[in-house]
Amino acid sequence: MTRVAGLGGFARWLRSPDRRPVLLGASVGITLALVSVGMELTDAEPQLMMWVGATAGACFLASAPWVRGDADRVMTVRARLLIGASCSAVLAVIGLWRATGRDEPAVLLLLVPSLLLFVTGFLTIREAGLAGHARRVRQLRARFQGQEDERRRWAQELHDQTLQDLAAIEFWLAGLSRTQDPAKLAAGVQDARGMVREQIGVLRHLITQMRPLALDTLGLSAAVQDLARRGESQDDVEVTCDVTALPDDLPPDTQVAIYRIVQEALTNALHHAAGRTVDVRAARDGAALLITVRDDGRGIPDPDLTDPSGASFGRIGMRERADSLGARLTWTLPSGGGTLVTLRIPGISSTS
Repeated sequence: MTRVAGLGGFARWLRSPDRRPVLLGASVGITLALVSVGMELTDAEPQLMMWVGATAGACFLASAPWVRGDADRVMTVRARLLIGASCSAVLAVIGLWRATGRDEPAVLLLLVPSLLLFVTGFLTIREAGLAGHARRVRQLRARFQGQEDERRRWAQELHDQTLQDLAAIEFWLAGLSRTQDPAKLAAGVQDARGMVREQIGVLRHLITQMRPLALDTLGLSAAVQDLARRGESQDDVEVTCDVTALPDDLPPDTQVAIYRIVQEALTNALHHAAGRTVDVRAARDGAALLITVRDDGRGIPDPDLTDPSGASFGRIGMRERADSLGARLTWTLPSGGGTLVTLRIPGISSTS
């Protein structure tokens, strides 16, 4: 399953528009390198072979600056391009050696930097693999810790509020069972009913937090608007929401992922960043769906923006949900202050 998920992520990486220069440069480099190999096997013009090999290496090297993505992937792809460039350089050196009539052994010394480049690329791939494995282990630990913290929070919530309030209702009803005054009995029953209604509301809120039932009854757009309304119910907080561009016919898992990402972004803005104004928007961007949540709170420290290992459990969960959609999730610090969370989901067709 891990290998299948990795291949799926690599396929999405290749389809992304900002990866096309890398794919084009690597494809041209591979093609020229194969042509150079064929020229060596057929004893073709050595100078032409030299220039074809050198051009192949240049294509690989020119593609390296265009690599984008997370740090591990950038390191791995660039290392592979370096290996391609080193192999092409070897072919170019062989062509040069043949062009000298194989009478200049010193030309073969040019193979040394090529081999060093190959070894550097190989070691870089190995290092990137180890770093990626360590990062995945940290993420798994953080996910499990987050799940345990979530279970602990629900248990604490049920114990501190619901169970204690239910115990109070039981105590209240036990007292009523001993009274003989009809008026006190009627008033006590009304009070008990009010307490039960209050607990029903509390449990409904907990259930909503555990499973967004609004998605099933209202649809994605209305459910996100409901999130914004509930966030605005806090004192001195203004939440604006324009998500009419959100399609309601997306697959259920996609809707849940979008809902949870917006929910976590709102929670961070209102409770952790202490934002006073929050703006939630959804818009079409070509073939992509763009969802933003912006607040005027304290903002995220700069190191946390660039170091995924330092992210909170909530942000790790948001990123994992975005990865499951093949989407790009970013946190930036706007010039006016606060935090801007941007979710870009490619390939979402319009429902209009």
